[in-house]
Amino acid sequence: MNTLSWLILLAGVTGSVKTFIVMVTILFALLALISVFVFFTMIESNAEGGDLKKCGRYFTLFLTLMIFTGSLAALTPSRQTVLLIAASQMGEQVLNHPRVNQVMDPGIELLTTWMQKETADLRNQMQPSGNNSRR
Repeated sequence: MNTLSWLILLAGVTGSVKTFIVMVTILFALLALISVFVFFTMIESNAEGGDLKKCGRYFTLFLTLMIFTGSLAALTPSRQTVLLIAASQMGEQVLNHPRVNQVMDPGIELLTTWMQKETADLRNQMQPSGNNSRR
């Protein structure tokens, strides 16, 4: 498979992957909230310091994972973006093909010649003629 095939495959699964990442982020957010609830419940029940530290570590872990997966969800490109990247990749391959350059080079020369001629004609039309001077 070439790069274009991989990009088209990625475009097909991007929506599902992004949905999954968002669901995992929500799960970690809920686990972080539960750990906060457990932490305050342990404080009220006068739990030992070791248990409080353990609960705090779980909260930190869940919060960190939530931030990481949330960032990953935000940075996951949309299907449209992946398709635009694929189109860009394909366009670059077409432009770099030697046969395309053989066709484009004479076309560019013709276009340049035509533009120079049209520019010269416009300059001639814009120059004031000596016949229209007032006395």
